[in-house]
Amino acid sequence: MTAKIVLLCEDNQTQSFVRRFLWQRNFRYRDVFTKPLPYGKQSGEQWVRTQFPRELKAIRRRQHAYLVVVLDADTRTVADTLAWLDAECSKQEVAARTSDGPVVIAVPKRNVETWFEFLKTTQTVDEQRTYPRLARVRDCRPLADKLFRMCQAWQLPASAPPSLVAACSEYRKLRR
Repeated sequence: MTAKIVLLCEDNQTQSFVRRFLWQRNFRYRDVFTKPLPYGKQSGEQWVRTQFPRELKAIRRRQHAYLVVVLDADTRTVADTLAWLDAECSKQEVAARTSDGPVVIAVPKRNVETWFEFLKTTQTVDEQRTYPRLARVRDCRPLADKLFRMCQAWQLPASAPPSLVAACSEYRKLRR
């Protein structure tokens, strides 16, 4: 049976990046359902945070399915951002995720553009700094391909941001 993925991201650039990464992992378009963003109603971060418990509860009822969540840490730490998701689960009376559950969470520290900057140069980046967005959504594709190769071979340079190393570790949960 083909694994299915529900994808929660806070913006289109991140969605495109993760979809391309998953495509490299042989998950095809039909395998990934991207929850549509509610434009103009709330921030992408708020939407992901409030949707997370609902999607977590739903994914637990399915077999061979995963929930993939990418949520920028912004000015928080990665640990604080994960705790924030757990608190939202508690608020909505949903059991928090477990380490062996069908959930993959990646938390770029400051934001996904920090990862893009690193992937362009493989030089040390400042996770406190805000890097510019890419000019076009599709510009993230070669960066996703590069990250896939690094994660697949588990060959991340020592200069890799800790949040990216953690995301590659989370990625290993996905089974195809």
